[in-house]
Amino acid sequence: MRKVNFLSALALLWLKRIKANSLIAHQSYAPFNLFLFTEQEDGDVTTYAVFSFDKSKLKELKRRSCLALTWILLSLAFVLPAAAQNTPSDLKPLKIGSKLPESFWMQEHLVYAKGKTIKQNLSQYRNKLLILDFWATWCSSCTHKFRYIDSLQKEYDGLAVVLLVDAKSTRDTPEKIAVTMKRFDDQLTTLVADTVLSQQFVHTSVPHYIWIAGGYFLAASGSEFMHKGNLDAILGRQQHLQKDRKRRTTN
Repeated sequence: MRKVNFLSALALLWLKRIKANSLIAHQSYAPFNLFLFTEQEDGDVTTYAVFSFDKSKLKELKRRSCLALTWILLSLAFVLPAAAQNTPSDLKPLKIGSKLPESFWMQEHLVYAKGKTIKQNLSQYRNKLLILDFWATWCSSCTHKFRYIDSLQKEYDGLAVVLLVDAKSTRDTPEKIAVTMKRFDDQLTTLVADTVLSQQFVHTSVPHYIWIAGGYFLAASGSEFMHKGNLDAILGRQQHLQKDRKRRTTN
């Protein structure tokens, strides 16, 4: 069996003066057509497979494909801007010990709190010990600490805040996040679909904690360092630095 051009096949059949030939099969795969012919000569039977294009159907297929592609692009144009986070173009990983840029505090994030999702920046945490807790709904080690974290926030109310961060790369959905938060009575606040902080504080696993105080990136740690003793140490150090600055300004 061999494949030839449709017109070439017809010419071949005519030139050979085929005495007994027949169209044994025809199948259409729009915009294509497949024809099977047989040729008998001196007792030998040869079968020809002929593959041809239906130009009218091909044009119709192209037209429908263009319309479908246009519809998809228009849909994305309306959906993507609404869901995407406004990521700064000059975003760079921050180093431990570095002072946080003003954009860190003013960048807007999608935040889930008390059953509602809103947009807000981090400026309200500027004068507190801020701990960013990178987590995911499928991470049991992350959620295992949530009750303890809630108790710490209540004990250090006004002094320290633990802000959960669910990065977009976790593939968590808003529904999954809401269900997890309700398990803990909606007492915790989390960023949703983050693409900014996860680039500023690069990490390869969760849970991952970022410790921020006095406007500086103090440390990065695992869950074993999330305990009362470290909060006391950092807050004590910050109070000492504040007293020292006041003393210098009065002198």
